[in-house]
Amino acid sequence: MAPLRVGLIGAGGIAGAHARGYRQLAEEGLVRVTAVCDPVAEHARRRAQELSALHTCAAYGDLLALEVDAVDICLPHDLHAEVALAAFAAGKHVLVEKPVATTLEDAKRMVAAARSASVVFQVGHNERFDPQYQEMKRLLDKDAIGEVVVARADHNQNVRLPDGHWLYSTARSGGGALIGSGIHRVDLLHWFLGEVAEVYSVQRTLAGRFEGEAAALTTLRFRSGAMATLSTNWAVRRSPWYELMWLYGTHGSMHNVGGLHLDSERQRECDGGFVHVPLQQADSFTEEIRHFLECVDMGRQPLTSGEEGLCALAVCLASYRSAKLEQPVVVEM
Repeated sequence: MAPLRVGLIGAGGIAGAHARGYRQLAEEGLVRVTAVCDPVAEHARRRAQELSALHTCAAYGDLLALEVDAVDICLPHDLHAEVALAAFAAGKHVLVEKPVATTLEDAKRMVAAARSASVVFQVGHNERFDPQYQEMKRLLDKDAIGEVVVARADHNQNVRLPDGHWLYSTARSGGGALIGSGIHRVDLLHWFLGEVAEVYSVQRTLAGRFEGEAAALTTLRFRSGAMATLSTNWAVRRSPWYELMWLYGTHGSMHNVGGLHLDSERQRECDGGFVHVPLQQADSFTEEIRHFLECVDMGRQPLTSGEEGLCALAVCLASYRSAKLEQPVVVEM
């Protein structure tokens, strides 16, 4: 396929991970970042130089007027809907960082607009493209551990940002640690176990950290009958792991502590307990973008479509309602 012409909108922190992917895929002849947009001229200039982009601009409308086939939106959460809707109206394919939006209403408008424009709409839940989670999904699909009864997912990080950063504001971020990072775990659990029926969440803010929660403990009940616990913590000084996923099934379990490990009574190699599962090495951001390019080329629905992003957002917003009401909340979309 001919290299897809992409405009990068937002040149801040997360754009660096995307840029890593674009550099690799440009070497493969699959993509060309032709323009970078950021209101901070130095940020736009630096990313454009890094990606050999010809154009820089301060306003996303100026970028949309250029000859680009698609845009990659790496902006503060509260701007996702506005910019994506403008891109759809201009006939551009869209890859937008997670969360898809900060409200269900905006997310639904985005999904509808993409359908109306007949363009590809992908949400940046890059962890589905991480080899360890892709292998977990493959093992689940082949029924390696039987029916999942309980899952445990953790996210541990010590988030420190400059004063005035937009993530400090709940109006801009949509919340705190859960929507900022825990939503990746929510998306994986949804991918593994299906639709979430109900959540119960307790959350804690910390003075000097964020307006939103610095930590959240959330239980999820799935329509399949499975249950999960999710711990999201942005105030961890030190932890044995950054992100944990442990799935307990009726015929075994698997986890990713120190690599992917499987214990299954259905597989002979596990007779002695947990065995290490070898994995291919790949960068999840690069593979996420590769998938986006392939979907545009083939006109197919992405694995992390706008609809999938909507599901993850609905679980997070239900969790915020649960924490406020101090009771379980049914997930509604």
